[in-house]
Amino acid sequence: MKASASESGFSLVETILTIVIISISLVVLVSAWGQSARQSADPFWHAKAAYLGQAYIEEILTKRYDENTPVGGQPACSSSTCSTTLGAEAGETRALFDDVDDYNGLNETPSQNALGVVRPEYNNYQVEVNISYAGGDLGVSATTMKRINVTVTPPGESPQQFVVYRGNY
Repeated sequence: MKASASESGFSLVETILTIVIISISLVVLVSAWGQSARQSADPFWHAKAAYLGQAYIEEILTKRYDENTPVGGQPACSSSTCSTTLGAEAGETRALFDDVDDYNGLNETPSQNALGVVRPEYNNYQVEVNISYAGGDLGVSATTMKRINVTVTPPGESPQQFVVYRGNY
């Protein structure tokens, strides 16, 4: 037996509704996929920024506490013998930095290593270093501790800050 005309196939309204529902679903799926694709490189940028921040921190921590601290750190400078200014001494370049506070105010784009050689894999990264006396933060004499802030800004990403303290020993 043959089906009547009203019972065979889809009506025009049903077909249009199906197309509209599928179109809306595809728009939502494609936009979610696009957002996911845009953020897929974020862990890569964060890992590279963390590595670069760690490299700067390690470089800084290998230096003497203060300009007036002898090599080896003993005897430690006192509040009367420690330098009162933070920053590089007159005429001192990056390759000659010999104490922690020489790095205060360092701002590099592109990033360089301790010898002043550009790190090509970090061409568009910005690195900023700020040093401050921070003994008061930890309940000791102000000149006993220095706070080292290293801020790394990957290209097109938000800055990441790395903080360590260096004691006068």
